[in-house]
Amino acid sequence: MADTTGSMAGAEAAAPRRWLAALAANAVVARVLLVALCLAVMVPGLFHLPAVDRDEARFAQATRQMLASGDYVTPRLGAEPRFKKPIGIYWLQSAAAHLTGHGDGAAPIWVLRLPSLIAAILAVLMTHAIGVRLFGPRAALLGAALLATCLVLNGEARLAKTDATQLAAAVAGQLALLLCYLAPAEAPRRLGPALLFWCAMGAGILLKGPIVPMLAALTILALLIVDRRAGWLARLRPKVGVPVLALIVLPWVIAIALSSGLDFFHEAVGNDLLGKVAAGQESHGAPPGAHLAAFFIAFWPGAALAAAAVPWVWEHRRQREVRFLLAWILPFWIVFELIATKLPHYTLPAYPAIALLAGAAAYSPRLDPAPRWARWLVVAAAAGAVASAFALPAALVVLQQQWVPLSFALALAGLVAGVMAGRRALAGALPTAYRWLFAAAVALYGLGFGVVAPRLDMVWLSPRLAAAVAAHAPCTAPQLFVAGYSEASALFYLGKDTGLGDGAAAADFLAGPGCRVAIVSDRQKAAFDARQAARGGPAPRLLDTVTGLNTGNGRLLTMSLLGAGSP
Repeated sequence: MADTTGSMAGAEAAAPRRWLAALAANAVVARVLLVALCLAVMVPGLFHLPAVDRDEARFAQATRQMLASGDYVTPRLGAEPRFKKPIGIYWLQSAAAHLTGHGDGAAPIWVLRLPSLIAAILAVLMTHAIGVRLFGPRAALLGAALLATCLVLNGEARLAKTDATQLAAAVAGQLALLLCYLAPAEAPRRLGPALLFWCAMGAGILLKGPIVPMLAALTILALLIVDRRAGWLARLRPKVGVPVLALIVLPWVIAIALSSGLDFFHEAVGNDLLGKVAAGQESHGAPPGAHLAAFFIAFWPGAALAAAAVPWVWEHRRQREVRFLLAWILPFWIVFELIATKLPHYTLPAYPAIALLAGAAAYSPRLDPAPRWARWLVVAAAAGAVASAFALPAALVVLQQQWVPLSFALALAGLVAGVMAGRRALAGALPTAYRWLFAAAVALYGLGFGVVAPRLDMVWLSPRLAAAVAAHAPCTAPQLFVAGYSEASALFYLGKDTGLGDGAAAADFLAGPGCRVAIVSDRQKAAFDARQAARGGPAPRLLDTVTGLNTGNGRLLTMSLLGAGSP
C-alpha cells in the first residue's frame, strides 16, 4: 500500500509554501519580517532584567565608570583597571549612553544592552544576505529565522557584553569572504568587499581580540586545502586592507600601551586568552565534545533541524556553497572543542553557517517529507517548548507565589504552538513545523525573559540590597561596605565607591566616622563579630536582612545590613 502521509502533508503545506516563497522572494519584505521576529523574541526582558553577574555586570559597571571619569582609554572596575577585553564594547556602550541622554555615568542597564540588541539583529540580516547568495531566498529566510530564535543568541542580545557584537563583526567578515570566494575570475576586484572584510577584522579585534580574525583565517585555510586554489584571495586587497586594519586598531593599542605599559597585554593575552586555552577558567572547564552536547539546547529550536540536515550536507559536501559553510564551521568548532574553558556562547560565530545549512536542507527532497528519525528530532524540540510552557509559570508560582495572568496566557500560546509543531513534524512537514516553533519561541521568550525572570527576586540580590539600603539606612547617602559578596552588580547598584572585602574589614569600616552601613554575608558574619568584639564599643544595629542567590557562584547568601551603634 502506498504511503499517503507524505503526499497529504505536501498537499496541506502547498499553499503556505507558495505564500512563504512569495514573501521570501521580496528581499525588503524578508528583511522586515526578520527584524520583526528579532524584536519579538529579543526585546522582552531587555528593559526589566537587572544586571546579570558575572560578565554583564562587569562590562556595564566599567562602562559607567568610563562615562563618569571621561577616560575612554583604560576601562576600570571599581579602583582596578579592567584589562580582560579590548576597548570596543565599552565605546559602543558609551555611545549608546550618550545617544540616549545617559552620558553622566548613571546609564540604566537597558541602555548599555542596546549595542548587543542591534548587533544581534545585524547578524541575522547579514546571515540572510549570505543565504540568499548561497541557496536562494526561502532557505535564507528560514536559516536567518533559525539564528534569530536560537536560545544562546537571545541570551546574548539581552546582555551588555561582547558576544553579540562580536557575532556581527564575524558574520560581516564571512560575508565579505563569500563575496570574494564566489566572484567570477574575470570580474573586477571590487573595493567594497575588501573594505568590509578588513573593517570587520578591525572591529572584531577591538571587541574581543583574535576570535574574528581566527574564524576568517581558519575558513580561508580550510578552503585552500580543499579547493587548492588561492587566486580569489587577491580580491581581499591586503595592500589597501592592512593599512585600514591598522588605522582601526593601532590608535587604541598605542594609547593603552602609553597608559598602562604592558599590563593590558599581560592580562588580556597572558592571563585571559591563554589561560582559557590551557585550563578551565572560573569552573568552566569541560572535555572535548561539550560544545556539541550543549548545542542541542543552545541552538533550540533549530538544533533538531540542523541534525536532520546532516545527511543532506554530507551528500552535497562537494558543492561550492556547502564547502564554504563547512569551512566556516568545522575548523572553528574543533578549535573550541580543544580549548579547556568552555561556555555555550564560544561557538556562536559558527551558528549562522549551521543555520543556513539547516535552512537549505529543509527544502530538499530528502526532507520532504522527512524520514521518521528526523521527524522525531523535531518532535523533541516541540516537546521542549511544551515542557517550558508548563515549567516557567510554575516556577513563578512556586518560588514567588505570584499568579500573573500574562504568564498563563503566554504559556498557553507556547503550549499550543509546541503541540502544533509536533503534529506537523509527525506528518513530515518540517518547514511548517518550524513556523509553529518560531511562534512558540516568541511566546516562551516573552514568558521566560519578559515575565518570569524579572520577578524571581531571589536571583536579583544586588538590586534588593540597594533597595534595602535606600529604605533602612540612617541617612540618604551612606558610605557602604560589602563583606562576602564581591560581584560587580554590587558596584553597579550600590555605587562604585562601595568597599568590598571580608568580615573583619567590614567591622573596621563600620567603626569609621560618618554615616556608614556594612552589608555582611552569613559566611563572613563570624569574622565580623570576632573583630567587633576585639574592637569593643557599642554593638552594631541590624537594619535589615536580605536573602538571595549569588548567581556568580550559585551560593545562597543571607546579607545583614548593619549600622553603627545607637547615636
